[in-house]
Amino acid sequence: MSNAKQRVTRGSCLCGRVRFEITGDPLGMAYCHCSRCRKVGGHTNLLLRAEQFRWLSGAERVVRYQPEPPYDLVRCFCRDCGSYLGEPDTDPHIFSIAASALDDDPGVRPGFHEYVAEKLPWEEIRDDLPQHEGAPPSR
Repeated sequence: MSNAKQRVTRGSCLCGRVRFEITGDPLGMAYCHCSRCRKVGGHTNLLLRAEQFRWLSGAERVVRYQPEPPYDLVRCFCRDCGSYLGEPDTDPHIFSIAASALDDDPGVRPGFHEYVAEKLPWEEIRDDLPQHEGAPPSR
């Protein structure tokens, strides 16, 4: 049995009433250019397995926005300060967290851009990461 300490990444909202932690290494990180992520200000997302996520405080303060079809991703916010949190605990298997809500370094960096067909006209991608017109093939 290994005694290696697992990475713990903490996060919170602007007012600090909502706090969470992620245990272990995230599955990845990506830049999303879809209209929905842009509207909530969540351009960079961390992908993780549901069992890696735990609310530390304020879960009852999280409000969820369920969009009209064809959109289906539930977006979560702190009801007090409005901070965007991503989609924590909205799927029993895998979901994303807004990287802007992280307090610690998750140990990963963005690996690709998705939904570049929807990026804003003035937005320039200036790195060499893979770009996907929509969702990457692995999703």
